[in-house]
Amino acid sequence: AASTTQINLNWTDNSNNEAGFTIQRSTSADFTANVTSTNVGANTTTFQTGNVPRNTLFYFRVQAFNAAGTSAWSNVISVLTP
Repeated sequence: AASTTQINLNWTDNSNNEAGFTIQRSTSADFTANVTSTNVGANTTTFQTGNVPRNTLFYFRVQAFNAAGTSAWSNVISVLTP
C-alpha cells in the first residue's frame, strides 16, 4: 500500500462578509487536472487535507464566496508531499 500524508493550509481572512471559502487542490498549476474543491465556513482560516499520496506535487488556491458571488482566487501555492 502507498504511504499517505496530510497537508495543512492556512490563509488570512481579508473579507468581512463571506459566507465561506472554497479551497481547490490540483496536480496541475492551471487547475485542469485532478481538481478537488472543498467549502468551509465563514471566518475559517485553516484547512487540513485528507490523506494524500506521498511524493506528489499539489497546487492550492482559496476563494471567498457569499450570496452576491465569489472573490478572485488567492495566489496559488505548491506543496510537495514528503
